[in-house]
Amino acid sequence: MRVLLVRLSALGDVVHALPALERLRAALPDATLTWVSEPHAAPVLRGHPSLDELVVLERKQALRAGGALRRTLRGLRGLRGRFDAALDLQGLLRSALVARASQAPLLLGPAWAPEGARFLYRRGLHVPRPGEAHAVERAARLVDGLLEALGQAPPSATLPPARLPDELRRPPPPGVILPVEQGPLLALIPGAGKSANRLPAGLLAEIADRCASDHPSLKVVLVGGPGDAGLARETIARCQRARPRSLCGQVDLRTSAQVLHAADAVLGGDTGPLHLARALGRPLVALFHAAEPARTSPAGLPGAAPSQVFAGQVECAPCRARRCQRADRVRVCLDDLPATQIAADVSELLARRG
Repeated sequence: MRVLLVRLSALGDVVHALPALERLRAALPDATLTWVSEPHAAPVLRGHPSLDELVVLERKQALRAGGALRRTLRGLRGLRGRFDAALDLQGLLRSALVARASQAPLLLGPAWAPEGARFLYRRGLHVPRPGEAHAVERAARLVDGLLEALGQAPPSATLPPARLPDELRRPPPPGVILPVEQGPLLALIPGAGKSANRLPAGLLAEIADRCASDHPSLKVVLVGGPGDAGLARETIARCQRARPRSLCGQVDLRTSAQVLHAADAVLGGDTGPLHLARALGRPLVALFHAAEPARTSPAGLPGAAPSQVFAGQVECAPCRARRCQRADRVRVCLDDLPATQIAADVSELLARRG
């Protein structure tokens, strides 16, 4: 049995689909499993113990560079005629087109898929829509639908934790962070793909300072991409006691994952690196001011490490929007989040170190 899985992006969504991958592998131990992804999420899948093959398609790059376009088209052609079944875990037009390019005789996806994607499937699966169930559960239901279509009974066991490639759990390169024995490590994730989910520099600085007061040898790192560098610099400038180091835009996703794995506590919003930290088994505190915990809370990802979620309580939260929808664009969804309590919870996680 040769099965194609399509989940192109984003990082957090790919992480949320990993327990479903484990469920599929448990049900089809001898199958050949191939996953199609875009470059940003590829480090989470490359060398994954439950995958036989990873195909990376450069969708965004292909629109700007001829070489990338040729590679993308070659990658799509390479899918043709190789699979007995294809499952679109994403449910968008672009992911449905990729699944369709495989010409798999059994082509499945969510029956509610927007943008006309549902018309590209040979069979639509009646699974919860976004907002009706957590992303982890929705991915698992899609896999169960695939197994039923293959005449296989879905496993009765609960969802297993997400697994990740071993290299993401290795110590980060020398010099990226100070030696662990010099004190606990707090990782702050300031940014997010959706601007509404980004955290204010002042709040991050206050929490870092309070934790540094409780733990004088505390090390603080800011983790994120190049677009988060400005917010990281502002956070550092606002700190009075803590002395954070910014890795935003300085290291790749693999190294960022290694730093998160070394952290004694992680603080961030609804963003890919936070969900990656959860999959790495790190204790964390999440701020879901604009995002809806029922859809993507880290608590929905199987794992034993403690995770605390603070949700915005103002009238417009959760808005689930990419950008603040208020007329004045002034976010108020963070105003009611108690910085003192958040810092106390993070500090408690740091105290459990080891």
